[in-house]
Amino acid sequence: MKTGEINRMRPRLLTAAIGTEARRTGYLHGLPSQGVDPLLEAITQAVHTPLVLRVVFGASTQVPLRALSYVLPAVWMAERLTATGLRPPQLHVILAGSLGAEIASLPGRDVDEETKLLAGSLDRMLAVLAPGRYGIYRTLPGTTGDLHGRLRQLVNALAPAQRAHVLDRLDGKGGSTSPDTTLLYAAAHVLLHDRAAVPLVLDSGHPAPENPVVIDIGGLQERHFYQARRLFTSAMGISGPGSLILSRHSVPPYTMARGGDIGLSQFLRSGQVSEMPGVALAPAAEHDLRLLEQINPLALLHPPVAARRRVPA
Repeated sequence: MKTGEINRMRPRLLTAAIGTEARRTGYLHGLPSQGVDPLLEAITQAVHTPLVLRVVFGASTQVPLRALSYVLPAVWMAERLTATGLRPPQLHVILAGSLGAEIASLPGRDVDEETKLLAGSLDRMLAVLAPGRYGIYRTLPGTTGDLHGRLRQLVNALAPAQRAHVLDRLDGKGGSTSPDTTLLYAAAHVLLHDRAAVPLVLDSGHPAPENPVVIDIGGLQERHFYQARRLFTSAMGISGPGSLILSRHSVPPYTMARGGDIGLSQFLRSGQVSEMPGVALAPAAEHDLRLLEQINPLALLHPPVAARRRVPA
């Protein structure tokens, strides 16, 4: 009975998660290299185990409006999976601003203010789009010192060739300003995604179920970190990385795009997504903002205005 149910449900779940129509309408790109087996394992486990769709935001001193679009592929994937008969997945949003700020030496106060603005906006949005099925977590300031030994342990476990590969793969990503910062930032991905070793506090929403199966949903740059995580976990002799599905976000949506972007605080003041006087937009920002416009962000962020839900094509 159990095997039969898995065999019956697995094709439906795979189609809902990453099938052709899901990629076309759900702002999904596909899987990273060597990402098929982890997804198959996660989907198989999800038939009988609570499923969490996880989205992680890094640190930013100015969060763009399009950051809100980062959770939409997960929202719509949860709807598709639920339609197959699966128990509704929970959205697990992690705001790692304080952790990223301490590793990259960003101004903590600025990052904290922007993280709070993002947390509140996501909460109001998800309360409409995924009521009762989300939790927003954040990392705690001051924890990097406690984690430093574990981060160093991961970095020191890399062979010279592996370390060079990580540096080559991640050069300049994550706001890194030095090779050491790059390695620590990559190691933090392992502790957060693959070891569940970073302390988190629930900011709003509901706690994740115990011992869930997790599928990460991240932008295109996460494919580089995914390969770096493979090097770390291999060097440490630990399992991982887990399942990752890539969205079409080509520039990290929690940082302002070079070439022009709209800040979240700027939008909240003006209430406009496009055609803001004097604001040029980078192509990546335009794509993400067009996605966001489908769910009427002004209505979702201002509760008195009737919200309009997006119906997938």
